[in-house]
Amino acid sequence: MPTITLPDVSLKEHTLTPRVAALKEAYFRAVPEVCTERALLVTRGSLAQGLFAKPRLTSLDKATLYRHVLEQRRPVVRHGAAVAAGMVPFTLEDRSLFAGSTTSKFKGVPLYPEFLALALWPELETITKRQANPYYLTEDQARLLNEEVFPHWLDCNINELGRRRAKASHQAATGQPGDAPEVKLLESLVFFITSKPNCISHTLPDFSRALKLGLGGLVAEAEQKGAQAKDGETRDFYAALAQAMAGIIAYSRNLAAEARRLAALAKDAAEKRELLELAEIHERVPAQPAASFREGLTTVWMCWTAIHLENPNVGLSLGRLDQVLYPLYAQDIAAGRLDVGRAIELLCCLWLKIGDHVPTVPSAGEQLFGGSGSNQAITIGGVDAEGNDAVNDLTYVMLRATELMRLRDPNLNARYYPGVSSRDFLRRLCDVNLTTGATPALHNDRAVIAALTAKGETIEQARDYGVIGCVEPGSNGRSYGHTGAILMNLISALELTLWNGEHRHTGLGRLISKRTGDPTTFKSFGQLKQAFAEQAAWLVDQATSLNNTFGRVHQEVYPTPILSALFEGPMDKGRDLIFGGAVINSSGAAIIGFADVIDSLAAVERLVFDERSLSLADLLAALKADFVGHEALQARLRNPDKTPKYGNEDPKADAIARWLAELLDDLYAQKENYRGGRYRVGYWTMTNHAGFGRLSQASPNGRRAHENFTSGITPVSGVTPYLTKALHSVASLPSRLLSNGVALNLKYTPEQGDRQRMLDNFMASVEAYFEASSGRGVGGMEIQFNVTTRDTFVEAAKHPENYPELLVRVSGYTAYFKDLNPQMQQEIIERTEYNLSTGHAVEFPAPPTSPTGPT
Repeated sequence: MPTITLPDVSLKEHTLTPRVAALKEAYFRAVPEVCTERALLVTRGSLAQGLFAKPRLTSLDKATLYRHVLEQRRPVVRHGAAVAAGMVPFTLEDRSLFAGSTTSKFKGVPLYPEFLALALWPELETITKRQANPYYLTEDQARLLNEEVFPHWLDCNINELGRRRAKASHQAATGQPGDAPEVKLLESLVFFITSKPNCISHTLPDFSRALKLGLGGLVAEAEQKGAQAKDGETRDFYAALAQAMAGIIAYSRNLAAEARRLAALAKDAAEKRELLELAEIHERVPAQPAASFREGLTTVWMCWTAIHLENPNVGLSLGRLDQVLYPLYAQDIAAGRLDVGRAIELLCCLWLKIGDHVPTVPSAGEQLFGGSGSNQAITIGGVDAEGNDAVNDLTYVMLRATELMRLRDPNLNARYYPGVSSRDFLRRLCDVNLTTGATPALHNDRAVIAALTAKGETIEQARDYGVIGCVEPGSNGRSYGHTGAILMNLISALELTLWNGEHRHTGLGRLISKRTGDPTTFKSFGQLKQAFAEQAAWLVDQATSLNNTFGRVHQEVYPTPILSALFEGPMDKGRDLIFGGAVINSSGAAIIGFADVIDSLAAVERLVFDERSLSLADLLAALKADFVGHEALQARLRNPDKTPKYGNEDPKADAIARWLAELLDDLYAQKENYRGGRYRVGYWTMTNHAGFGRLSQASPNGRRAHENFTSGITPVSGVTPYLTKALHSVASLPSRLLSNGVALNLKYTPEQGDRQRMLDNFMASVEAYFEASSGRGVGGMEIQFNVTTRDTFVEAAKHPENYPELLVRVSGYTAYFKDLNPQMQQEIIERTEYNLSTGHAVEFPAPPTSPTGPT
């Protein structure tokens, strides 16, 4: 167990160095630029290798392609080129302590034509001018995409291949022409999203072997195993691993050559020394084992750029960096080669590098689900494989770097084990949240480890979990979970129940799912629950079936040799991750609209079946009218004194919450994925609770048409007046049912004056949620905060130019408030805000509404 040697864990004496301050300023000034480099190199390489003509691509095919791209891509050492800032180019002298980049731009938008980059095709001429999150794109780059890249991928992108595969299966099974029903559900957007047409990210690799052996060591191991392989397919797989690692080594050495070239041109002696040092580092690593902290960071960074070459930048996560890098850090500190200030500066530079790119989102995506970053999670703290406290000096150094930078990426997540981790550590985590207003998210080790072992992981595997994407736990470098495979709108299951298999978004009178009975004829709430369970089961079946279809397309054309080389399992099994090469092979579903469904069912149970003060027919009429002319009923449905609400320790609401969680865990656990693993369920929503809400009609909890759903596992805004009760209700859900992670979003009022008193109350709220008191099992799983007033958010929505760096917790990740679409901004403004001194919700006037939703 590491000993904390820092005299002051806050490290307040360390501030941004001039280098980092200048880089950060430039970072926030820069407008993202579309980078065509990867798209061009992948397209040209695929043509040269004849890959477009092959019906099936092997790991060796992809590794050969990626090695070519890594060898040919521009080795960026200093970004001295023009960078778009407010559409006005300026000269930037990038003095980062790290070379290389995810794209060829200072802040780039990488394109993956194999996935959904073609969605940008119709807006190549307008993307620079669009209102929400514009991307800078030159006319020459648009022409290259239009003429040389996109046409080749029309018929062979993952989305189109999956659609054709599903269509063929549907026609073979039914003899009926047309698209498969599950594809139509996906395209309607209101039922579920399967993300494999966009990525198979949402996982975290293992950097420990790259650090200890060097990629040259991994190449040698792959070649040795390949020589011993008994069949050609396995030999080719090992050859693919060797090719992929050789490509990363070649890219790093190209960076070394570029650094030496620039050093020869440098006039400033300090600049020349820095460039020569960069060259020496990249000549050694990642080929050789990392011998210093900076070399360790460089190895991670080189592997990270390569992983993003292979896979779209959505929810790829870096894992427990304070654990894998600590031996190098401690060694350098002890030898006097490194001090804390330099370590913080190195991390600040790396944090900016990690955020050097943004996801590719078309205009339609911005309107519905925009504002999300890449969600590159880093995990700190927690316990080790033996259950001992693993917090070390580097944990605090990473916390300080995060506190100073206040960036949306990387997404910092902290693990805390009640009774094992130090309360001083918890206090520091809360302190950083007060400073940044939004980070880090806090995870209860006791609950998470219990959830993972309930799914069959060993205690050692579970203790070594890292956080993926938003909040999803996965055993570090051995769990290939694609935790964001399915995003399911639970309100649609309720909609199908209330309208007997029909859905108002697609039009009443058209059967979508199955007939489960006219609910106006139900005599008991049990009948309604049974109908809901059948509709939910149907939706789960459709979503998992389509996910598996897209997964098999990935197996045919998109193996992942780079990621496979940096994972535990493939080297031993001789099998790519996409074919089940990992040690753990789960898939993840996230549930959207959880609290809205709980409160809706609780209202129906109370008013329709218990009190019998409202007929279901009258309720449906009010829903059809969007409560226009039924305002008194709507007020009654929203009132926690009139109808049970999740988040108030109400027995009926909490019982429904547990029933739903049990139902969904059981339904998904029955499904096997295309890699032989099982599905896991979580409750986090990114920005999808705003997007799905915008597409959905009024619901029985009093929510009007097109209003936002509630985020994550959080209770509905405005119905939980007491913080302690809200925490206890959420914590009462068994962690074994939440194995794909949860996001509990809370908003606290910043208090002026006595910061230590607020810290005491902040810690008490976390401990109340994490502690397993009153028989509530292992306590709440995850909690995250916005420590910003409602008034500040309102002002930032009106004048975003005055708040360029305002950081906000959405649902599992951090974002810049200005980047969120108006619907998402409104949801954050309307979240329940608690005063920690009283534990009571702050009262605000109800937002004005219109027949079509919030104004």
